Amino acid sequence: MCNRSATSYTPMMREWIGQFKYRGNEKYASALGEIMNRAYRAMRHEFAGDVHSVLNRSLWSVDIVTCVPVSETRLTERGFNQAQVLAEEIAKRNKLPFVPLLARPQDTGKQSFKTKKDRISTMDNAFAVIPDMAELLKSLVLKADSRYTSDRIQSATVLLVDDIYTTGSTLQACARVLGEKAAEQGVHLAIFCLTLARS
Repeated sequence: MCNRSATSYTPMMREWIGQFKYRGNEKYASALGEIMNRAYRAMRHEFAGDVHSVLNRSLWSVDIVTCVPVSETRLTERGFNQAQVLAEEIAKRNKLPFVPLLARPQDTGKQSFKTKKDRISTMDNAFAVIPDMAELLKSLVLKADSRYTSDRIQSATVLLVDDIYTTGSTLQACARVLGEKAAEQGVHLAIFCLTLARS
């Protein structure tokens, strides 16, 4: 898993994210999406030369954009998933499919009030993959392009999007469950993570 953040968590960025995330001010979606898209393009340029040793293709060939999910409680409270909005902005601007691959079956509470140790502990079993996730990946990516299969090894690159990187425990938990569940079905995932800000 490789992680990058688009910007620092400056007072101005904190205000913009607060307006967008907690007050539902949709006018910030496009501006924040553009910031994320610029970081995505820089990240793509940085890793463009890295080649997968077995499949002999660029490691940075994002196949699917997904996001960190929110619980039903948080979705009801906010009315939207801010990470999904940002992920959809990147997908739309780069003509990539956005697919929600993860679910958050339980509400883990607001992470901003927790210590690093508590965040890591809370995230241990917070996420699950959607039913038939591996089959969905295969139908969207692997079957569409024979270059993605070599000697029974199937591989796909996923861009995982979230709004704020603090300790990394949320992204690590999401990447772990995605990678483990895909591997159980014979699919290797290269997972890149992109966040709007790093606090």
